[in-house]
Amino acid sequence: MEERDARTLTALTTEHFTLQGTRASMTAESLGRATIYLGSLSATLVVLALVAQGAHSPAEFRIFALAILPAIVFLGVATFVRIVETAVEDNIAAMAINRIRGYYLELAGEEARAYFALGPHDDRQGVLANAGLNLGVARKLDSVATVIALINSMVAGAAAGVAMEAFVARGTAIAAGIAVTAVAGLAHLWFGPRLFFGALERFPPLFPSKPPPA
Repeated sequence: MEERDARTLTALTTEHFTLQGTRASMTAESLGRATIYLGSLSATLVVLALVAQGAHSPAEFRIFALAILPAIVFLGVATFVRIVETAVEDNIAAMAINRIRGYYLELAGEEARAYFALGPHDDRQGVLANAGLNLGVARKLDSVATVIALINSMVAGAAAGVAMEAFVARGTAIAAGIAVTAVAGLAHLWFGPRLFFGALERFPPLFPSKPPPA
């Protein structure tokens, strides 16, 4: 191997190691933020249950609930956005690793290609394929971001229902809460993919996956 190739391989190996560390830190941050949000929500529900038992009137409970639930909704939105951002960073790092793996394959030659279990394609399909996954709706529905989006939408709906009950009948307030939950859920699921795919568009693949054979 020429000296230039050796220096390039050393640099790419270092970059590969750094990218792996980036992916690990993004996963840890995503799970950490989700844990903080769900822990805060759990504590809030416990406190609200205690307040409901000790409150002398629905108005007292309503005041306390409306003082704390909007903060949980804000925390949920911030958590959702950051989890989507970490998913973007993780995908970009995975794409870069696949691109480097392509260089490894070139150096190894065809006779060693069979020993590389993962592929070199640096698009999202290639990233998912290396994880044993496929593109599809399921990828959006089972993500941490989607779980946070749905839970946070229900919290927003509950807050709206509690607020509306001060002005309308309970049945109408429940219907309003359900409507707010649906709107909030759609807003989360609309904004998340736009943020995710919009960011990935700035990193076009150089070695995209080949289309499957007909």
